[in-house]
Parts: sequence; C-alpha cells; structure tokens
Amino acid sequence: MSVSADAVGEALSSVGEALSSWTDAVRRAEHGETVPVVAHGEHVADVVPSGEIDRLRETIEVLSDSDLIRDLREGLADLTAGRTVTADQMAADLQARQDNE
Repeated sequence: MSVSADAVGEALSSVGEALSSWTDAVRRAEHGETVPVVAHGEHVADVVPSGEIDRLRETIEVLSDSDLIRDLREGLADLTAGRTVTADQMAADLQARQDNE
C-alpha cells in the first residue's frame, strides 16, 4: 500500500492545526478562560482553568452536605428576619463568656 505525498502532507497539516488549536485552548485556560471544544459541529467538552475545577469540586462537596445546607438556610432566614449581631457584639459576648468561666 502506498500513500501519496499529498495525503501525508494533508495529514501532517491537520495534526499541526489540531496541535496549534489545543495549545491555544490551553493557553487561554491558563489565563482564566473556559474554552469550548467542538467536534463534528457539537459542543463536546470544555477546557477549564484548574482553579475552576477546584471551585466546582468544593461546590459539589458543599451542596452534598445536607447539614451544611440546612444551616445555611437557617442563617439566611435569620438574616432576612433581622436576627443578626455585629462583630463587635459577638466579640463582647465571647469575652463575657470567657470572663465568667
């Protein structure tokens, strides 16, 4: 089986273009951009900055913790109802508790 020089040239050109596109996508992700990957006209993946992956994993972890979600909802309800204290009030309360021990 023989392959023409033109076919080899086309294949190498395609590989070069793909490598250039991949390098560009990685460079853009390094600068904080999420880059879509399109194959055969369909969005199939994203190249994302590694820090974004860490944030997504943390978000999944938080959303998976039903006790934490309940506490967050209660805290937001307290905030909405005006049941809040300032940092100075909290510090004074903690100090008073420590003084009483």
